Amino acid sequence: MFGRVLSWLGSGDDTDTDTDLDWTDPETEYGGDGPVRRYVCAECGATVKGVGPGERVTCPGCGTVFDRVPVPDHAVCPRCRSRIDNATFYPETRRDTEFAACEACDYRWESDPRG
Repeated sequence: MFGRVLSWLGSGDDTDTDTDLDWTDPETEYGGDGPVRRYVCAECGATVKGVGPGERVTCPGCGTVFDRVPVPDHAVCPRCRSRIDNATFYPETRRDTEFAACEACDYRWESDPRG
């Protein structure tokens, strides 16, 4: 492993293939905005759909416009359309999804750890 760290820094050889440092999982989707988020309108209680944390959304029930919408109530699995309650949000923003996993079909999504 030390040889691989040195190769990242531009020294040593790259013959050490330490697979413990590989972060990708072929069963997981990475990057992008993640699953569609569902919100509950604070004005009328209607369900509001949103995609990204900076997206402007309008409540279909009362027409209230939300800029930079609040923390989602839950997400929707893009594979089986089940409710995803197993999601983690970045603590700095509380809006950007870091991780989401569907218990119904084992779909997994993570933000891109490379950047």
